[in-house]
Amino acid sequence: MIDTEKLKTIDAEIILNFLGLPYRRTGDRIMATAAYRDENTASISIQERYGKWLWKDFGSGNSGSWIDLVMVVKDLDYLDAIKFLNDIENAEINNSGREKRPFKTDRRKEKPNCIEITAITKITDDRLINYLHSRAISFMPDWLKQINYSVVKNNKTYLNLAICIKNSLGGYSARNPKIKMNIGKSSYSLFTTDSKKELVFVAEGMFDGLSIAEKMKNNRLYDLIILNSTNNLNSEVIKILSGYKNIILVLDNDVSGKEAQNEIRRQVKNVNIHKLTFKAKDLNEAFVLKEKIGVAVCR
Repeated sequence: MIDTEKLKTIDAEIILNFLGLPYRRTGDRIMATAAYRDENTASISIQERYGKWLWKDFGSGNSGSWIDLVMVVKDLDYLDAIKFLNDIENAEINNSGREKRPFKTDRRKEKPNCIEITAITKITDDRLINYLHSRAISFMPDWLKQINYSVVKNNKTYLNLAICIKNSLGGYSARNPKIKMNIGKSSYSLFTTDSKKELVFVAEGMFDGLSIAEKMKNNRLYDLIILNSTNNLNSEVIKILSGYKNIILVLDNDVSGKEAQNEIRRQVKNVNIHKLTFKAKDLNEAFVLKEKIGVAVCR
């Protein structure tokens, strides 16, 4: 059974780095920026109280524990938010145990908690390759990389690795069997091979984009936008999409996916817009289930 109270004690810097929220420390308070709603000024106040971290977003009025913050930032329900935090708590692929920080500690003697990228390379680790195969992905496009990074916590350094893609702001979306996170700022990713701008796919997540690459591996004259979150569907993405002749949407079969589809249809004019159809939650799940995938005009 997952100890939800324990999840509320995970160090703030670890959580904020995993969520891709810029932050700064001022005394015993941390101020973070709500990047998930395109905010540029810090409005989230975070403080530790009796060993647990609490936050208040003065921009939206929301507040609560780490569970509540993950629900807001990642658009997850309560149970999925708990699972996300539990995955962070058990993030180390290469480490089997670690020492927890007591509630009372002299922060002046601690190293700052942070995530540091140590290498970005071609994917060579068998665990990551097996992870891709488990998600029905065998083709690895050039834009998919292996990211090695270290997490400094409680004066100890833990090594980890994941598959990753770089986004337009220089951050990375990273995945491994236990972790789904952003390193740095969150944004969309754009990969181009079609100089004539005949066709662009719009995928919601990394594995949806990889599923498109798998399906199109013998025909690479297309562009691909991976939103990395529907929160990243902004005016810049709309402007990019407006320059193409054809768009194929690959969005999740949920509320946020349908809202993103409607927003693109509403704002992008004089472009043929189609969508891939499937019964599964998303395209990659349809791949794993070997579901038949169709194409339909967006109406």
